[in-house]
Amino acid sequence: MVRSMTGYGSATYEGEEFSLRATVSSVNHRFLEIHVRVPDVLGAWEPIARRKIQERFERGRIVFALDFVPTTMALLTYELNRPLLMAYLMAGRQIREEFGVPGELDVNTLLLVRDLVHPRPLSEIPSRLAEKLEDVTEGALRALAEMRATEGAHLRNDLLQRLETIAAHLPTIEREAAALPHAYRQRLLERATEWSRELTVDPTRLAQEILYFVNRADISEELTRLRSHLAQCRELLDAEGGVGKRLDFLFQEMQREINTILAKAGTVALATGALAIKAEIERLREQVQNVE
Repeated sequence: MVRSMTGYGSATYEGEEFSLRATVSSVNHRFLEIHVRVPDVLGAWEPIARRKIQERFERGRIVFALDFVPTTMALLTYELNRPLLMAYLMAGRQIREEFGVPGELDVNTLLLVRDLVHPRPLSEIPSRLAEKLEDVTEGALRALAEMRATEGAHLRNDLLQRLETIAAHLPTIEREAAALPHAYRQRLLERATEWSRELTVDPTRLAQEILYFVNRADISEELTRLRSHLAQCRELLDAEGGVGKRLDFLFQEMQREINTILAKAGTVALATGALAIKAEIERLREQVQNVE
């Protein structure tokens, strides 16, 4: 199943004791890169969320964020950073005594100091809160997975259409290729006839040279491999799991084959068809960068 690596999902809970909002987004990445942002008080949920993401997705840069707003003191208490407070008080005393600056530090001023007080992490998440954390996390990840699947279906259709476009050009190339050895042979014989008027031409050596150039012009192997790659791509588009890396490899191989065909192209029609295929392969390689 083709899945995109781009998507977004969210889920919320509003209750009497607290509210929760989980959001998750993903973009292209060669591997699975996970970033989890949860409030300090819910630090114990970070590894759980990370594990759930790893179980659902194989590739992509995924950012999961959780907002928590408690409405009861039972779920939120603050810790005082005593060393930091003492340092500020001592610094204030030094300023007054050494520089004669008047004034006193009060509670309102001290509460503005960053990290002076901070939420105390819950050593154990209450069952009611854990249940809702599970719900919003799963809901957001499910929404992301659905969006990636929907986008993946569109990608699959686009990739299939481009593969069919490539396949439609192959009969023309094959017809041109079939006539190419004869055209090369005739061209070389005509040149050899012209040369023989002024030079002595060895018939055996001439036949060897003709055979050499005809073999070099043969693209039957490249066309066979190209058709094989097309068949493998179609199979992968219906396969389960992540197929992006394997498709990217096949598209690279297809590009290599078409470049070889272009290098051997002996007619305008053959080169035109090969260029059209090359353009489609380049678009395939762009699109597959978003496939998981």
